[in-house]
Amino acid sequence: MAVSLHMAIVKVFHAQKNKTRPGMLEIGLSPGQPKILSHLSRQNHCMQKDIAEALDIEPATVSQILNNMVQAGLIQRSAPCERKRAESVSVTEKGREIYKEWRQLCTEIEEISMQGFTKEEQEQFLSYLYRMYRNLAGKEIE
Repeated sequence: MAVSLHMAIVKVFHAQKNKTRPGMLEIGLSPGQPKILSHLSRQNHCMQKDIAEALDIEPATVSQILNNMVQAGLIQRSAPCERKRAESVSVTEKGREIYKEWRQLCTEIEEISMQGFTKEEQEQFLSYLYRMYRNLAGKEIE
């Protein structure tokens, strides 16, 4: 019997996570941090609320992840303001280096994931995922 779309997506997500997690921990990243480094590498000097909105993460969760990233030296916050959420967040040089390692790991896992797919199939598959996200979230993947 065929597996439902929902179950197929869940299984692929977990398989990818299980493949990614050891390398992520090896380079010193915790869950949630790669997503934030990725966003900040594209759009440095972001406000915490903008990060939460762009990445579909609760603001309180973003705050905790950012605190851990500051302690690890991956990001820095602007000069303290009255409201922490109003601070600007940017990537440090260490964060940029770690992000390069993360991207290399992702590239390796992507190559494994897409074995046997033609270039056209890969593009079509990605197009389908973008469309699914738009249908579910009501916005484009950034």
